[in-house]
Amino acid sequence: MLVFSKVFVGNLHVLKRPVQVAVSCWILVLSALFSLTSVYLGRNDPAMLAGMAHGAIPVEVQYAILLFSQGITLVAALAMLQRRRGARTVYLVWGVIDIAFCLATLPLKMDVLPGALLFAVLCAFLYSPKSNAWFSPRKAANDACMTPA
Repeated sequence: MLVFSKVFVGNLHVLKRPVQVAVSCWILVLSALFSLTSVYLGRNDPAMLAGMAHGAIPVEVQYAILLFSQGITLVAALAMLQRRRGARTVYLVWGVIDIAFCLATLPLKMDVLPGALLFAVLCAFLYSPKSNAWFSPRKAANDACMTPA
């Protein structure tokens, strides 16, 4: 069940999602949707095509990688909102692979810096102690077994 700020565990408790998880996931969802929209709307833009032509990879392959990457980000963010622990790992691993790939193929390495900094900040929030406790299946099981007083 996708809820904005709470996750329901059984019928006993309502566990509040940490604010940093909610904000990080919604930033990822919105940025992925905006990126997908901008790629679609700019697919025939001469300035965008000229900029992509300077890369080491053909433009069509760059588009495919971008769509795949934003799709992974979108699915991982939505899964994190549903308290899927593995989604954080998928986002982390794919982000590291994506940054390394961009550093290896882009002619201007400084273009990677803003995205890498945002990635580092979001990972710090997603792997903070509060976030780890919220994603922990053991804590959820303990909370679900407790009876209300």
